[in-house]
Amino acid sequence: MCDRNAVRVRSGAPVSTIELAVGATRLAIELDTANAPGLSAAMLRAAPHETLAVHCATAGAEFCVPVPFFHWHENRRPPAPGDVGYASFGNYLCFYYGPMSAVDGPTNVIGRLLSPASELDAIGHALLLGGAQRAVVRNLEPASAAALPPMPDRGLPPRADASEFEQLARTLLAAALDNPPADISRLRDATLPAMGNLAGRMQASMLLLAVAEVLMNARSSAVMAPHALTPIVASLAAQLERYARWLAMAGMEGTAGWLSRVAPALRTQPLRVEHLIAGLEDALIAFGRLRFWAEAISPWHRLPADIGSDQSWLEPSLWKSFR
Repeated sequence: MCDRNAVRVRSGAPVSTIELAVGATRLAIELDTANAPGLSAAMLRAAPHETLAVHCATAGAEFCVPVPFFHWHENRRPPAPGDVGYASFGNYLCFYYGPMSAVDGPTNVIGRLLSPASELDAIGHALLLGGAQRAVVRNLEPASAAALPPMPDRGLPPRADASEFEQLARTLLAAALDNPPADISRLRDATLPAMGNLAGRMQASMLLLAVAEVLMNARSSAVMAPHALTPIVASLAAQLERYARWLAMAGMEGTAGWLSRVAPALRTQPLRVEHLIAGLEDALIAFGRLRFWAEAISPWHRLPADIGSDQSWLEPSLWKSFR
């Protein structure tokens, strides 16, 4: 069995431990506080958290667990079996129990499994065959809020030699970090059309998800076929212009305006593949956060009654902490 000491020390740095419970199985995870301090602090502050464990059949040997915070890239590298990653694009933890698809690229490694690999493998196969299960993320070290590690003063890290597309993506990400973002405030206050009710927010959420899929497909294509950058960029620009019109009709005028500015920037400025990917990843994080706010519940459209006593999805002070 694994060693579940609450706090460990590796090269002088404190390492905290969390637990994922899926059914009767409990997995211990050692957080990498040295290389992922922001993610580790966010995870510790968000626990305990009631959620779902869902298998990602299209991504390989991986299942995921939504968590109630957003964080951009930190400690980014290709994952190995037993690693625990964090997907900035959709605010969930990723548990890898085997080889991953090359198209998925690197992830933000938040920690490493302490439990036997056979337990991780068993959960992955059970979720793949039987569907999603309820899950809980807990700290293995009871602590008061004052004892939790402080959130690092991250800000939005500067990027040297950024393309216009990258700069626009960073602008969108900065706007998405408002609490709530301006477009979401307008959605909640609007009366005509009926964008202030749940149905209206879900319409906006579906459009945001569609744009995120376009961005993700462009990222995957650029990773797998960098020699085909010109048609990838042309297709991306055309699709973003189309969704700009739909999002404007749905009441998200700010996001629609951003898409309208991005399309000509993609067409007029030559891009290197690494600049395209970097901008797409910032945009994906922003759209993930916008979608989360539009739904106002969870990425799986779960009702508050299903979440139980866990209200951390809606706690304003929590969101403020992760800006």
